[in-house]
Amino acid sequence: MDRDVRLELYLSLVLLGADPMLRGALEAWREELDEHDLLADLRNWNEAKVLELKEWLPTMSAAELEAARERIREYEEARAALEQEA
Repeated sequence: MDRDVRLELYLSLVLLGADPMLRGALEAWREELDEHDLLADLRNWNEAKVLELKEWLPTMSAAELEAARERIREYEEARAALEQEA
């Protein structure tokens, strides 16, 4: 992928307030990290994040709870679709 595209993805995550660990993985990729290693880092981050969200569900207010459940649902649907394609 073009270096400029990698930079713009990274900057988008900065503006969205993305987790520093996630940004670090993309920054390393921007600096030519092997895509296989990036994929492993991203999968690990995603799995950890969804588990963290699930752990925090009982402490959330109604609006937060619904938003978190929707993000988890979208994640799990997308993950299942990817696994079916493989």
